[in-house]
Amino acid sequence: MSVSSTTDAARVKVRSWAMRGNMAPVGIVGLGAYVPPDVMTNDDWAKIVDTSDEWITTKTGIKERRIAAEDVCTSDLAVIACKQAMDEAGIGPGDVDMLILATSSPDVPLSSTAGITQHKLGCTKAAAFDINAVCAGWVQALDVGARFAGTPGYDNVLVVGAEVYSRILNWEDRTTCVLFGDGAGAAVLQEVGEDRGLLGSWMMSDGGGAEVIVIPAGGVKKPIPSPGFEDGDQYFHMDGPAVWDFATEAFPQAVRGVLERTGRSLDDVSLIIAHQANLNIIKAGMENLGLPMDKTYTNLHKYGNTAGASVPIALREARDEGLIKSGDLVVTVAFGGGLAWGANAIIW
Repeated sequence: MSVSSTTDAARVKVRSWAMRGNMAPVGIVGLGAYVPPDVMTNDDWAKIVDTSDEWITTKTGIKERRIAAEDVCTSDLAVIACKQAMDEAGIGPGDVDMLILATSSPDVPLSSTAGITQHKLGCTKAAAFDINAVCAGWVQALDVGARFAGTPGYDNVLVVGAEVYSRILNWEDRTTCVLFGDGAGAAVLQEVGEDRGLLGSWMMSDGGGAEVIVIPAGGVKKPIPSPGFEDGDQYFHMDGPAVWDFATEAFPQAVRGVLERTGRSLDDVSLIIAHQANLNIIKAGMENLGLPMDKTYTNLHKYGNTAGASVPIALREARDEGLIKSGDLVVTVAFGGGLAWGANAIIW
């Protein structure tokens, strides 16, 4: 290696440490992903609502999705994904110091689904709390978890995204019910070597778009029942055209934002793991960035939109398929209700 290249590498390392505020480098040391076994195809949906396999595939890229059994909750999916991640990291329940769970389909309004998951796992020494940034939840949870991991008392941080959207959808609303599936993905964060780990994150929200993706009832604004409640208000609602306009701008903005913040460029990126909302959104985002589709990974054709679980599930599968290798710069990016969007830059 030349003197100039050595100097350049040192500058990148110093810059990366500066982005993390001189905290110890933190990375992913274990991944887990789980989807329920029951498959629901586009043809299955066509028997329930006025739609077709051709329409769903053309508009979204989705061919099928997984549906949780009636007695399975979000926490149950989270537990399986967490156990896989813990096994891969070589840790047990007693080693977990913090559990952060990203979901917008919790087991109950309260207590936290993270706490329920912690109990089911037997992580008796761990702090646990939920993050609700809808589809951007896991990306934000990863950033929060990385700020704890490697600090005193937090050697192992579990970050999980888990959803059972099949329970919060109106199965008579063909504009939304065909889009989503159930699943969970998890990662264990630990302090790692200086040449790898989370370089930084870029996050943004716009509460002015809170009504674009919303469940109108069930909170204190519109209890169930209440004078203003109408049947259907308890289900997921989405303004499709507004989501398209938002997502196709938010995706590339977040990627550029995190790269600028961490002193990297698009040329440095090995792979982008995007929220698996819609194939056409991902194509539009990659085109905006000037990157080919082989620089990203998609599995939404198999699972649909699993909301806060989609990024870690895709990350695990891309890694398992050999698309991520040591030293690669991986960008995870997500966008969803809130409105909320963000990205993480990770050296694998």
